[in-house]
Amino acid sequence: MIASMTGYGRAELVQENLKATVEISSVNNRFCEIQFRLPKNLSPLESKLKEVILSTISRGKIIYSLNWEETSPVAFYAKLNTEAADVYYNIMKELKQRFGLSGEIRMDHFFSLPDLVKVEKEEPDLNKAWKIVYKITSQALDQFNQMRKAEGAKLAEDLSDRIAKLEKTITEIEGWAPRSVDNYRKKLKSRIKEILDDSVAVDQHRIELEVALMAEKCDVTEECVRFKSHNQQFLSALKEDVPVGKRLTFLLQEMNREANTIGAKAAEAPISQKVILLKEEIEKIREQVQNIE
Repeated sequence: MIASMTGYGRAELVQENLKATVEISSVNNRFCEIQFRLPKNLSPLESKLKEVILSTISRGKIIYSLNWEETSPVAFYAKLNTEAADVYYNIMKELKQRFGLSGEIRMDHFFSLPDLVKVEKEEPDLNKAWKIVYKITSQALDQFNQMRKAEGAKLAEDLSDRIAKLEKTITEIEGWAPRSVDNYRKKLKSRIKEILDDSVAVDQHRIELEVALMAEKCDVTEECVRFKSHNQQFLSALKEDVPVGKRLTFLLQEMNREANTIGAKAAEAPISQKVILLKEEIEKIREQVQNIE
């Protein structure tokens, strides 16, 4: 069954010292675009998350948000900046030698020097964090895809009804086509009668030849058959469990092309009016198909 490109999913995990929440939402897009909102210390997980998301989604603008709150105090570590200490020590030795200073270089000489001690925050265990992130991401994706499929089912029902309207209208056009030729024959004979006197012989063969040429120009059988074929392909695609949005868009383009050709050939007002109905319904379907993955 088709899926909508619009959806929302959320999952949360609460442990003794951690609260993690994932939210996934999406809107329509011709391509697949993913926007991540991750804590800075978990940004290395982005590539893995992208693989997981793309395994179930092929189109749409997706916004993925991860909120990571640790309730336990974060450990900080103080480390000696050995590079800075070496530089300071060498400078002190050089000063002693250059100016002939007495005394030893003592520990307290270093205490007030900047950048001698580095304070570092404990980095998270990415392997451990990934197990948690993957779990709640999968749960959020399940909810997200369920919503997309539920919306897709409603879209499929509406589109099936609209395709049925197209089928009915194209069948009515098929029924009108033969009358169009008959009406043309009557109009042609009536026009000739108006122009020529009753005493002038009328070449019936020439009239029938003209009618035959008109019938060929006005014949929309081929266009109607192709239009119905597109309808059936459209309905079949709605039942498939793969992304079909681009295929449906292509079929609608072909339907619109056939409708334009029928309109150009139409010699009767009723057919022209029905072509307008076809094109109006195709446009409504096109708007709905823009929501389908």
